[in-house]
Amino acid sequence: MTNVVLTEITPGQVRALSKGLGVHADGTCGSVTYDDTVARGRDGWRIRRRQVIARRVPLGGA
Repeated sequence: MTNVVLTEITPGQVRALSKGLGVHADGTCGSVTYDDTVARGRDGWRIRRRQVIARRVPLGGA
């Protein structure tokens, strides 16, 4: 994960946007955007909701 941006929603709850990168066995790579809601509880910070948005078209449109 990289490029993490945190935005407070309420005290003890944040929105976390980040990028996930993966390299396939053939050397190509792909990326996703994670859109998470993270909340502080008794056991620390935990992801409460996650939306994964995959890039469907490679950069350059190829």
